[in-house]
Amino acid sequence: MARVRLLLPLLLLIAARVPAAPPADWTVGGDVRVRGYHLENMWDVDSTADADRWSVWRHRTRLWAAAELDRGAQAYVRLANQHFGEGVTDAGAWEEDNKSDKVFVDNAWVRLPDLLGLPLELTAGRMDVRYGSGFVLFDGQSQTASTSAYLDGVKARLAPATGVTLDLLHFKDQENRRDDASHDDVTLSGAYLTLGDGQPREAYLLRRVNQALDREVWTGGARVGGAAGRLTWRAEAALQRGDADALRTLEAWGATADLRLGVDAAGTALLAGFTGLSGDDPATAGVDERWDVVHGGWPRLGDLPAWLYLNVGPHNAVSGFDPGYADGSSRPGEVVYGNLIMPWAGVELRPRADVTARAWWSSLRAHRSAAASDRIGELLQLSVKHRWSADVTLALYAARLWPGDAYGPDADPATEVFWEINLAF
Repeated sequence: MARVRLLLPLLLLIAARVPAAPPADWTVGGDVRVRGYHLENMWDVDSTADADRWSVWRHRTRLWAAAELDRGAQAYVRLANQHFGEGVTDAGAWEEDNKSDKVFVDNAWVRLPDLLGLPLELTAGRMDVRYGSGFVLFDGQSQTASTSAYLDGVKARLAPATGVTLDLLHFKDQENRRDDASHDDVTLSGAYLTLGDGQPREAYLLRRVNQALDREVWTGGARVGGAAGRLTWRAEAALQRGDADALRTLEAWGATADLRLGVDAAGTALLAGFTGLSGDDPATAGVDERWDVVHGGWPRLGDLPAWLYLNVGPHNAVSGFDPGYADGSSRPGEVVYGNLIMPWAGVELRPRADVTARAWWSSLRAHRSAAASDRIGELLQLSVKHRWSADVTLALYAARLWPGDAYGPDADPATEVFWEINLAF
């Protein structure tokens, strides 16, 4: 007790001598998202089995605070929680981020501008990492169904001229065990160049290392776009080289493009696009040609396609025509797009200023198929969004895949429907 009496005056004296920091410019907010889901056959395409038939609630809650500090420094912290209904019933077995009632740190970063008097900005901590259309960089934690997109690391942004930025990146996707002897980390590093003139002109070189798989993938690519009257277009392509594992090299390619043609002033538009991701050729021993998804998983191609390409091991029927579909993933639950040719076309309608409706049809086939056919199936996706107020959005999504012969003769359609209320404050 005597020691406590001595310490208290000392602490008060130290506190009195610490200079007060200038008041911060604080901003706080958050969002609440409620979804009702029905999913069926997204993995086994078999209506007689119910393991992948879900009728569930899905809740996401986030609170954030941001501060503008002395000399332009910024800080941002976001806490999040996601659960499928009363997930705490399994708390002892899987008390994990995004899977139960656990509240976790979803973002926490510090940003320092004008380092050393240069046009250099440093951001360090846990942050969302998203570039372009999300073809290679969108989702840092795809195993959590895009609820979280963060990576832990550092981003240094050099802005030598107006509209020109060069981002140098180094992030941990998975730290796993902290010691080097475990050899189980997943790391992303590289550079992303953006030339901003109103239309996308971007180039990147990325290196992703998965120690658990002895996998090192270099991805180099570019993204461009333009507009002419009511027509806008975007295109992106990339090549991959490296080591698929300890025994095979990797040589892969990927490309995506989309067009939008405005029809009238009300917002009606015709849509079309294409995504192609190379698959492995079994005839080339020692070389893997399968596209590595990097961090371009959820949900760029639509919500149901992401569920269809989830890494659930041999339980995913994709393994029937593509046995190595998840070779590049060491995390169950990740989206592992690859070996896919997917043209699509659709229409967007705006019957009123606060409602957007979209319908699009896709034809899916495998670039390389181990089955007698490469036809994965035909996919219809529908979405409607209603901006109920400045803070509230209502949404409905429905999708159905009619399986092709690659799944076999007895495959049943895969279906997803969800409705959503999203409130931001």
